[in-house]
Amino acid sequence: MVNPTARTGRRATGIWLLAAYLALYAATLFAMVRFGGFDAGDALGLFAVLGVGFSLAAWLLTIGLLPLPCPVRQARRETSMLLLYLLPLAAFVTFGFSAIHRSVASEPADSLAILIAKLAAFVVVPAWLLASRFGYTWFELAPMSTKTGHMLVFLGMSLVLLVFQSVAGRGLSDVAAAHVPSDKLLWGMPIVFLWLALEAGVVEEFFFRVLLQSRLSAALRSELGGIVLMSLLFGLVHAPGLYLRTDITQEGLAAHPSLLMAVGYSIVITSVAGFFLGVLWARTRNFLVLVLVHAATDLLPNTLPTLRAFHILR
Repeated sequence: MVNPTARTGRRATGIWLLAAYLALYAATLFAMVRFGGFDAGDALGLFAVLGVGFSLAAWLLTIGLLPLPCPVRQARRETSMLLLYLLPLAAFVTFGFSAIHRSVASEPADSLAILIAKLAAFVVVPAWLLASRFGYTWFELAPMSTKTGHMLVFLGMSLVLLVFQSVAGRGLSDVAAAHVPSDKLLWGMPIVFLWLALEAGVVEEFFFRVLLQSRLSAALRSELGGIVLMSLLFGLVHAPGLYLRTDITQEGLAAHPSLLMAVGYSIVITSVAGFFLGVLWARTRNFLVLVLVHAATDLLPNTLPTLRAFHILR
């Protein structure tokens, strides 16, 4: 039986970390608006939808669901190792993609080269480090199941995401405006979904949710605390790239952002995207569910670019 005092302490840790994150978010957004002329409307809308709305949907859809076993043997040592690994990983995000783009100019070779590099940096190397140092098997690191309840969570969350994007996003309208032949959509969209499941789902979810969040939660003894810190770290890893990769622009961010704007954007925009997926991982501990939901999240905005990259559509 869990000690009630310990449970209260864990809850308090998560609440304090969430309060600290919200204070940091508010202060950062204020500074960006005050000194960088940033439009707060889109950021607050994104926070309301991704940070609050989708997280609430993920929590409601997983009520009564039993998470899969996902052992963490030495939480503090494993967390420290992964946090140190974030330094070369941030360097890879900042400089690696640009180097690949320069050396491999044509598609789909460029996308395939980046995928191989991502799988090595985000999956193979950290999995090898944990397996060799702490004796994990692959299924201990990334538990997966096709249990009916877990698959219903995937379907329900994906439906919420796709309906929202169809109404509020441009992905569906862009596909309609491109007049893509129906036969190409029929067999092309499953290919896009599988590509996104691998390129975005496996890569990002394995490192940030499966490895990092699990160990942060265990070290803090707080699921909420793990979600908050993982989301913040997920955002901050992108800050050097936003500041140094001046050839890459983001919506609402200039091509040559100041350090304040780059770090601020990583907090008020990028970090928010990690919350609802963090809730899903905490409530399911099912790597497969995260991979599939992540692919559904990116499906509509990435349908046309992916079809064109693989020369399915010209």
